Amino acid sequence: MLPNAEVLYPGIIVYRDVFKKEYNLDGRLEAVLSKTQGKKHWNLAQTGYDTLNKDYRDAWDFKIKENDGGSLMLGNGTFVEPNDFTEDEIELRQIWREAKGLQLSAVADYMKMFQIPPLNYWEAFNFIKYGKNQHFNVHSDHGYSYVCVLSSVGYINDDYEGGELFFDKIGVSIKPKAGDLYLFPSSYMYSHAAMPVISGTKYAIVTMLDYQEAPHTPMYREIEASYEYNHITEGKKFKPAEQLMKEKE
Repeated sequence: MLPNAEVLYPGIIVYRDVFKKEYNLDGRLEAVLSKTQGKKHWNLAQTGYDTLNKDYRDAWDFKIKENDGGSLMLGNGTFVEPNDFTEDEIELRQIWREAKGLQLSAVADYMKMFQIPPLNYWEAFNFIKYGKNQHFNVHSDHGYSYVCVLSSVGYINDDYEGGELFFDKIGVSIKPKAGDLYLFPSSYMYSHAAMPVISGTKYAIVTMLDYQEAPHTPMYREIEASYEYNHITEGKKFKPAEQLMKEKE
């Protein structure tokens, strides 16, 4: 186990001081995404199949992924080829590369610790911004609408109140520190919530890893959507995370 790793609960490992302040990831993201002009900006965070439900998830996010051929996937599915990169897109690519590079040793350490076969698929990095009262209710990353093995949640800053990482089934509540990277199984046993921010702004980096790309292709996504349509009740009500936390006290 790496020297900066700490076991918080079986399967939940935190790696400290991964996203060092000198990288200024939040400031660099804001410099690009807060411009008044251009198509690259913070988006209202969606759930499931590109739906908005602010009672369930209320946040701003922006997705970035560099594909094998060098193109960038940005925001909600815009693809940009290297020859067409602007200065902003070069900067976003660099932020993505740094954010991934900083996680590689921790992911390798976790895989070795739990004897996990190679995780060859990394989804797009979701850079998330939570303001006052914003949150993400209890959810598991692996489920009927998405397939993944390992969840990665990093925290760029800690100068805010609230915003704890809460695991409802095991009753674990964590106030992350700036630079922390949390790795844990994506299954329903590790369902979790981003608790409401009381004051300040929280910046997080979230991604999920899987064995292979096949479950993330359009054909498989259609199968998942069909399952949801046929088996998941419309208008399903979720208990607020605050209520679940009190029930665990």
